[in-house]
Formats: sequence, structure tokens, C-alpha cells
Amino acid sequence: MMLILVIAMIMVSHVTMVVVTEKYVIKTRIIGLVDVRQMGIHILFVYNTQKKSGYFFRTSLFGLFNQIEKMKKLFILSFLICFTMCTPKPQTSDAIFVDLDQPEEASLFNYFRSIELIPLETSSEVLIKGITKIIVHQDRYYALDKPLCLIFVFDKTGKFLFKIGTKGQGAGEYSFIQDFTLNSFSGNLEILEPYGRIHVYDLSGKFIETKRIDYPGFKVAHSLAALDSTIYVSHSMFEPKKIIYFNLDKQKLLHEEFEEDMSLGSYSNIPYQYQDNWFFFRPVHPVVYKLGKKRLEVAFQFNFGKYTNGGRTAVLSKEAERDFAKNKKEMFDQFSYMIQSVRHNNKYIFASLFWKDQNHRANIIHDKSTGKTKYILDFKEKVWFNSYRGEEIIVTDEYALMPIQWVDLEKRITKEMLDDKQKEILEKLLQADMEQNPILIKYWFK
Repeated sequence: MMLILVIAMIMVSHVTMVVVTEKYVIKTRIIGLVDVRQMGIHILFVYNTQKKSGYFFRTSLFGLFNQIEKMKKLFILSFLICFTMCTPKPQTSDAIFVDLDQPEEASLFNYFRSIELIPLETSSEVLIKGITKIIVHQDRYYALDKPLCLIFVFDKTGKFLFKIGTKGQGAGEYSFIQDFTLNSFSGNLEILEPYGRIHVYDLSGKFIETKRIDYPGFKVAHSLAALDSTIYVSHSMFEPKKIIYFNLDKQKLLHEEFEEDMSLGSYSNIPYQYQDNWFFFRPVHPVVYKLGKKRLEVAFQFNFGKYTNGGRTAVLSKEAERDFAKNKKEMFDQFSYMIQSVRHNNKYIFASLFWKDQNHRANIIHDKSTGKTKYILDFKEKVWFNSYRGEEIIVTDEYALMPIQWVDLEKRITKEMLDDKQKEILEKLLQADMEQNPILIKYWFK
């Protein structure tokens, strides 16, 4: 409900406001209620912009004019209070507006100059179920296969080098890998078990030590990011507050924030890294945050118009709590969209989302230099782009890198998109008589 005050002498045809006169003053609250008290002024007209209805009251304009100078300060104060409380806050100037009702056409080659295929070597000893995260460092690909609880390491051509990790209870062994990261302060790989063990390896795969997250109150961590040599940030899918800052050396909880319903935890995505910073986004909440030194900082935000939702609460039936298919349907009934991935570099902001259900895939590409944003349901090449199966993609200033399953190859690429050398690689992959390991698609920016 919106109520606004205005003096009776303002003469415009489109006024949808409240006129204040001799015997009353209106105090509006943020929820839209009206508290009318005897104050020696009249109300001429009250208009409710949501219900589109108004109410007239008898008054004496002569009395109003006699009192106007006396009441000027009170009127100005009342007007300012009501205007401040009733007027919707404008979007910040840097919010990225996306019209989800107006998709546009685009070609991948509006943004990329060439595409490279990097098949990861397949052999009886190197069989990958699925890559959920990949780190590129010193011309090597470190690829996490979460189902197998292993990190596979390949050179820049996709040739297999070695594996990292062993399941078990011994030194350097683990029961499950939730996340892994390259700690830029130590130069080592850190493998996270969700219940607090961090296994440290050097880049050649040699085990160094196991550390524990054991500060008072710790329960579970689903991702790990080092902000310096001792301060880490983890995120939890199912704790009320999703972001946790802690000092690993001192085993001290420093800060928790971003409260959200547990029901949204199943749709979580782990923070992503661009250059030396980490960024955090949620499936419905329209703001992307940088993991600041002490707390979250707004990096950028989307404005989906009438579909924009705070995205921190969800109302689900008891059946939906037990049935994930029902859960997804009720989520889309409430929110219309579900953000799958967000990445950015110095030129672009990329986001992928499901629109209305999981059969409608969409992309958002925001050009920082022009300020223009495209909402794309289908590229001209008729292929998928970005993450739809939970793949953790990489975007640098030079390229975008995506691990894809061999079975999805023809959904992701066509011969017409490739040069002669890459066409040969594609043809060989398509003719394989057994399922191949994932392929890395590298899109080189213009």
C-alpha cells in the first residue's frame, strides 16, 4: 500500500496523493497503515494507489489558508516523512537490469574469437565419473571428481599426469571430498572434508599434513577459501547463516552472516574465484558478493524487475521436504528463476539460470564497457553455453573454460563453430566406440 501527502494547492492532473488541511495529520508507516489523529487540520482527500480508491472529506479552504503559515513547518515535516517512508527505494545505478520477458538473440562469436577442445585422456586407469571443479595452474588442470573422491591432474594438452588422494582413515586419507582449493599464500592444495579436516598436498601430489577446523560451535563446511595465511571463509549449505569467517591457527570464529532458509541450501553453489578475490552468489537472491577481508561486500547485483526476489525464504509443503522433484516444482512456483552460475572478468558478467522450470535454460551476458545486457534463451549456434549440470566453470580475462561430459558434446558444440584442426578433434571424439572422459571447452575472448 502506498500513501503520499501533498498540499491542496498543487495543481497537476495526475496527482495520486493525500491532501492535508486544518484538523488532521496523517502519519504513514512502512507497512502502509494510516494513523489519523486530531491535530487541528482537515484531510481533503486520501488515495490508495494499490486499491485505486479514494475518500473525500469536507473541509474549509478558507480555514486552511488562514492556518497555512502557522502550519508550514508541520506540513513540510509531515510531507518529508511520508515521502521518505512511502516511496520505493530506487535501484542503485549499477544494478544490472534483466527483462526476463524479453529474450534477445546473440551469437557466441559476438564475444569469442575461437573455440578449442581439450579432451582429457581416457584409459583403463583414468576413468572419470564427472568433474565438479577444476583449477588451472602453471599449465596444469587439477580436476576434482567428487564421486570418486580423487583429484586428476592433466597437462595443458589433456595428457594425464597423476592422481591426488586416497580414501581411508590413515594419514592424508579421507572419506569424502567436499571441496578443494589452491591456497595462494602457501602454494599448496587443500582438500576439504565437510566435517572439518583439511588435507594439505603440494602441487606434485605429495601429502604434507592434515589440519582441523575445530573452533567452538563448528558443525560443517561445504567450501573453503583462504583470505590470508590464517583467515579462511567457509560456506555451509544447511546452517542458518551461510558465510563463516574463522582463524584456522587460533581456532576462533570471527564472523557469521547471510541468513537464509535451510530449504534453499540444496540449491547452493560454492564461491568462485576471479584473480585474487572470491565471490558468493545464491540461487534466487539477486546480489553477488565479494568475500571481503572482514565481511561480505556487494560486488554487483541483478534487477529482474517484477520477478526480483530477496530469495532468502521459501515456503515448502511437507511433501516437498521429502520429494526433491516436488521441491523443485514448488521452488519455481515461488521464484520463477533459479541462478545456476555467475562468473565475471574485466569485460563481462555471465550468468546462467533456469527460467520457470529446468527445461528452460537461459543466459545473461552483461557487457561492462557498453552497459548493455542480453538475456538469451537460444544462441544462434543452437548450443548450450555455461553451467547447467553443476559444472564449476572458469572465466579469466583471456578465456572461459568449461568441463563437459562426453554425452553432452553435441549439445555444446557443432563443426561449424570450429576451425579445421578442432573439427578433426571433434570428429574423433564423436566416433569413439566407448564413453570418453570429460572434455574441456576453451572459449577465447575477442
